Amino acid sequence: MVEQRWAYRRHMLVYFCLINCFVNGLNVGVVPPLFPEIAAELSLTHTQIGIIWGSWFLGMMLFSLIGGAMADRFGVKRVIAGALIFSAVFCALRGFMPGFRGLTVTMFLFGVSLAFVEPNLTKGIGLWFGRMELGRVSGILLVAFSAGQLLGNMTGASLLSPLLGGWRPTMWLTGAVAVVLLVMWLAGARERPEEEIMAEGAVPQPRILESLRGIIRIKDLYFVCLMEFSVVGSFLAFQGFLPTMLVEKREVTAATAGLLVGLTVLTSGVFNVVGPSVSDRFGVRKPFVWPFLLLGTVGMSMVAFFIGGALIAVLILIGVGAGVTVPLFRTIVLEMQDIDPSYMGSAIGLVFTLNRLGAFILPIAMGIVIDISHLFWPAFLLLGVLNLIAVKLCLAIKETGLRAKRVS
Repeated sequence: MVEQRWAYRRHMLVYFCLINCFVNGLNVGVVPPLFPEIAAELSLTHTQIGIIWGSWFLGMMLFSLIGGAMADRFGVKRVIAGALIFSAVFCALRGFMPGFRGLTVTMFLFGVSLAFVEPNLTKGIGLWFGRMELGRVSGILLVAFSAGQLLGNMTGASLLSPLLGGWRPTMWLTGAVAVVLLVMWLAGARERPEEEIMAEGAVPQPRILESLRGIIRIKDLYFVCLMEFSVVGSFLAFQGFLPTMLVEKREVTAATAGLLVGLTVLTSGVFNVVGPSVSDRFGVRKPFVWPFLLLGTVGMSMVAFFIGGALIAVLILIGVGAGVTVPLFRTIVLEMQDIDPSYMGSAIGLVFTLNRLGAFILPIAMGIVIDISHLFWPAFLLLGVLNLIAVKLCLAIKETGLRAKRVS
């Protein structure tokens, strides 16, 4: 059974990456470049843009813990399959909404469906891959997400909307993409054999409340969750408002703004693999986390003050910081010895609950700050401060890499 596991793990990684690329990445990343077009048609304020962008994060926040716990109980394949059905429906429905409220509701429900997908992709990585590969494979999974976001950022306003006839048909296309991924997942994905999981000392198919009780007292898990709140929430809020800032204050086209956001996502994607791979090689995590969090602190605090080549350099800096740190957050959780493998879905669900809480709150906070001050830089400075807080949290957690005993 172990040989079957290792023989099929790369196939599973392909399925995990395809879903992360197109359902979690493209179907979300296509929205920010379209906001100027959507706002013009629906007469939206900056605060309303923030609410729409944040609403799918709210859906994920409220249900990620449940989504992870359900995968602990019923298995990754079945939970993700059911979620992909709803994802397809709500992605497409976004294109039929006549105003702010309808678009907010469908984005929220799309986020609910993703709460049963995204945390369980990370759980799947933990089930199918060993500790020697966790950093690198977690990075590859995030590269897929970044690639999908990049594709959406760079094609949403420049290609898909003009080609298909507007933002509404573009949303319908995202629903069709989710249907294709559902068919592929049902045809090829497998569950990890339960006897293998039990052989590693796990509790077989724990009940949902049992999973939650199994993680509730782990302090370092809460610290990582707060780091995700600060860093992932900031990065996603940043992506949501950067195109609007560039169009309104730098007088660039929506297509160019999408390309610049895509540059940050592309850089992040490259370093999703580079940073964790080097971390795997050295067997430590924290020395590859807190220094790169400082890059995000500086970059996000300063991004509103630059134009031209300097702006491009800052966007690359932000991408490097997020690219190295975020996959290592998830790797640290997967390596925590206090978490039983059968409770890992709940642990990852808690992580995504907090990062989506940040991604929900921060765009709204940014929109309010911008509407009150009529300035963008205070809103981006807020994101930089949150990255600095994450540095402090990182320094407080235990090292989890293979050389943890030597480091501590």
